[in-house]
Amino acid sequence: MATKIVPSDLIVTITESYTLNGVSYGNTMNKTYNDNGQVSQRVMSIAGKGDGSDFTGILALSTADGQGQFVELNYKYFRITNLDTANTLNLRVYNGVDYVFFELSPASSLLLMDAGLDATTTAVAVTFADIETIVGQSSHTTEAIDVEFLMVTA
Repeated sequence: MATKIVPSDLIVTITESYTLNGVSYGNTMNKTYNDNGQVSQRVMSIAGKGDGSDFTGILALSTADGQGQFVELNYKYFRITNLDTANTLNLRVYNGVDYVFFELSPASSLLLMDAGLDATTTAVAVTFADIETIVGQSSHTTEAIDVEFLMVTA
């Protein structure tokens, strides 16, 4: 019997709620990603930075699905959360030309709600290219950290 996956919608809701001196601030934003047929959710260990060059591969975007690899044209949504309570996650996103670095504090998340990445090495031109790889390392020299990610594709 053939398997048939029925695509469904991903609804992401971000709610901000803050009260200062009795005045409430914040908002709720909903975004719907239609017709998604694949999801990957994983908790994984990210090694310490060692000599400063050790990065653990988290995922890659390419032209075919594979181990830790997703079809870039099907990209919809990516969230990564640093589950550690003490160490920062150093995250490196590569678009084929340039790198963008993020530092995720303990118990923080990063949402990439589009596959696009703006990065440049000059102030003259900004290029727009698809993300190719996401890698990470613990800010600690030897202590690994745990992260959780959720990747949704069409």
